[in-house]
Amino acid sequence: MKVVRFIAGMRYFVLIPVIGLAIAACTLFIIGGADLVRFMVGLVTGMGEAGPEADIIVEIVEAVHLFLVGTVLFLTSIGFYQLFIKPVPLPGWLEINDVEELELNLVGLTIVVLGVNFLSVIESQETDLAVYGIGYALPIIALAYFMKVRSQMSKQKREETDAALKESASDNSDTSRLTNKRD
Repeated sequence: MKVVRFIAGMRYFVLIPVIGLAIAACTLFIIGGADLVRFMVGLVTGMGEAGPEADIIVEIVEAVHLFLVGTVLFLTSIGFYQLFIKPVPLPGWLEINDVEELELNLVGLTIVVLGVNFLSVIESQETDLAVYGIGYALPIIALAYFMKVRSQMSKQKREETDAALKESASDNSDTSRLTNKRD
């Protein structure tokens, strides 16, 4: 009985990462918004000083990158809350049903962060791009492969569970038909 109470009390410690991740997400939204406004104001007021289009695209991608990281952090915060405290009524695409989904979100975020960081390196062009390209490409490839394998395993697991449920439902209906025939 004491163990059950202890576990029930521990679930509220999950509020620490839930609140922390939500604050981090809001911070990134504010910083990303400020950076985007600052860039746009600078672009409009200093039209003659604007660099090549590639620099403009990289700046905008970096601002969007902050919003994406903030979004993933916010979704992770909601996911922790849903998994450990209580379900939240959300649209189906936003529901988190297990820790694997949170893990895949984090791996996807890491891939995006690496890609955007590589864009920043390309913009500076102060380093050997071949070495940096390999240094960024290898983890991206490994993480993408991990996501593919993990999602295939999850899909296979869901299909097996669905098949077992259908078989169980079919067995139950067969049993009820036999019971009805005997009556």
